[in-house]
Amino acid sequence: MASPPKVLIFGDDTRSFLACVRSLGRQGIEVHAAPFSLDAPALQSRYISKVHLLPYYLDGGGDWLEAMQALLKAEQYDLVMPCEERSILPLFVHQAQLPSRTLLAIPDATALDVFFDKVNTRKLATDCHVAVPNGHVWQQGSTIQQLQRELGFPMVVKHRQSYSLPHLYLRTQVRMLGTPSEVTAWLDHHQPEPATVYFEQVVAGIGVGVSVLCHQGQVLQAFEHHRANELAGSSYYRKSMPLDADRARAVERMVKAINYTGLAMFEFKLNTDTGAWVLLEVNARPWGSLPLPVAWGVDFPYRFYQVLCEGTSTAPVPYAAGRYNRNLIADIWQMRLLAAELKNQPAKLGLATLRWLAGFARLLVLREKLDVLVLDDAKPAWVEIKQFVRQLLPQSATAAPALSSDLSKLVTPHSAKIQRVLFICQGNICRSSYAEHKARALFGVHGLNLQCDSAGMLPRNTRPAPPNAIAAARVQGVDLSLHQSKSATSALIDSADIVIIFDDINYKSFKQRHPEQVSKLLFLSAFKDTAQAANYIADPDGKDLENFKETYKTIDACLLNLADKIKSC
Repeated sequence: MASPPKVLIFGDDTRSFLACVRSLGRQGIEVHAAPFSLDAPALQSRYISKVHLLPYYLDGGGDWLEAMQALLKAEQYDLVMPCEERSILPLFVHQAQLPSRTLLAIPDATALDVFFDKVNTRKLATDCHVAVPNGHVWQQGSTIQQLQRELGFPMVVKHRQSYSLPHLYLRTQVRMLGTPSEVTAWLDHHQPEPATVYFEQVVAGIGVGVSVLCHQGQVLQAFEHHRANELAGSSYYRKSMPLDADRARAVERMVKAINYTGLAMFEFKLNTDTGAWVLLEVNARPWGSLPLPVAWGVDFPYRFYQVLCEGTSTAPVPYAAGRYNRNLIADIWQMRLLAAELKNQPAKLGLATLRWLAGFARLLVLREKLDVLVLDDAKPAWVEIKQFVRQLLPQSATAAPALSSDLSKLVTPHSAKIQRVLFICQGNICRSSYAEHKARALFGVHGLNLQCDSAGMLPRNTRPAPPNAIAAARVQGVDLSLHQSKSATSALIDSADIVIIFDDINYKSFKQRHPEQVSKLLFLSAFKDTAQAANYIADPDGKDLENFKETYKTIDACLLNLADKIKSC
């Protein structure tokens, strides 16, 4: 009996990733997942057969590539489908180094250049006679006065790319700027290189998406949705709408111009009073509102699989307008933000709340579905709801557990004594870096011959310690001037006998990536003097010099007690 086809999907969110997982899984395809966080609710889907945690893509991606090559060789996937840029970009860069039979559901070089660079998207749109907002690429010699004349206030500032190499895990942000002084402050803070950011006119209207499946420049399927409950340019509640002929032709011209094959969502802004619309950007990958078309019969992910793996260009299917989908938890969070914004306007708040609650009536008349909670795959929703409830509880109820300070329970079975100590915080530039260097000195004085190291949970390497950290450390006899951060790898954690962390954020981040190693964890604050009040040792990053000094004094005191404990272990 032939084995079912097998697909690896990169991601872990409950929107595009989970929609792709369910779409392919329901067709009998064996689905494997390559997530970023092992506690993501979407990983509880019944349609996921295996989960593979790959190393972060850092320093040219050597570790990532080695792991990826081994995984592809072992599993022999029929297709690899990434759901966002942090996976698309490494796969694109290294596609020639992957096994020859590997089929990647990624844009080609032209599409990557055009659709993943917002300025290039605008240029293609203009060439194809598709309206875009007025914009200004920031160049050497550009002035704020020029921006004001061309765009007016408020205006939006955007980086050309949401993600880019080598800083793959830093997502750029879109900001609304309302005054010349805000523009000045933004430029002073970010100091962008010429032509890396652009400013755009703010256009009134609602968000509209035209989603497409394309093959060699031909649109095989199109689907239009409009945002509902939109706030600050985002919405987690959408409705299907009839496909507008002019917008459809605009999309067709653009995909034909670059002979595009793939999935994409073209994001427009529609002025409902005048009917005028402009193109904002293109997401040439599975997109956040994908659960809507999939739920109502337009199965984009599976039909994309058919194009790539079976060579089947399926005919367009009709869909019903006026059908809704809601990402429930995200929509609730957004409603909480709106309530906070309108707290001093009770009439508007009451009206907005009633309108929001009334929308749920569509569930009763079968005109609305939920993104995450579905009958054939309910577990991701229950896990998401459980995590949401925990977030609403008081901080003390959701804090990390009180890890034991009994070191004898943590000695590895291969060693009678603790030999390797690893300090971990988030960025490895303030707390763990200092603790590593200080511990070496203190442990030596206590006659302890231990290997000390440090790392951060964030996927960022070679960052220096901030000036206040260097200055405060110098007062305590530690030189951090040459320190460069490194990310906590599985190999580094595997080699440690104990892992010392500083707060509940470190605990949660560690558990997301290395749940099987949680038994090694200790809070450094477990070794504080009883007179010290703090449960955790908070991150001083961004704080003043005195805060750093106090933090390092606390670390010193805890390290002294830790040394005594280790010596007696």
